[in-house]
Amino acid sequence: MKAKVTCPACGADDVDVRSYESLMALRSDLALFTLTCPHCAARISALLTIPPELREEVVFAAIELGAGMGAHEGTS
Repeated sequence: MKAKVTCPACGADDVDVRSYESLMALRSDLALFTLTCPHCAARISALLTIPPELREEVVFAAIELGAGMGAHEGTS
């Protein structure tokens, strides 16, 4: 799964979404990521599938916050 995005400002194609600054989960598998390009410092927002390496972290955060996404994990 792709965990990298291309910076629209400088064209760098190795910006890793796993170094996000903020993440808004829209579904259990989809999120809006905000991060800063390490090459030109441009702010990037991207709607992407949540990488497998981050899913557990996102679910845990949802449970801690009482958000709906984590509320029914493991009960279906």
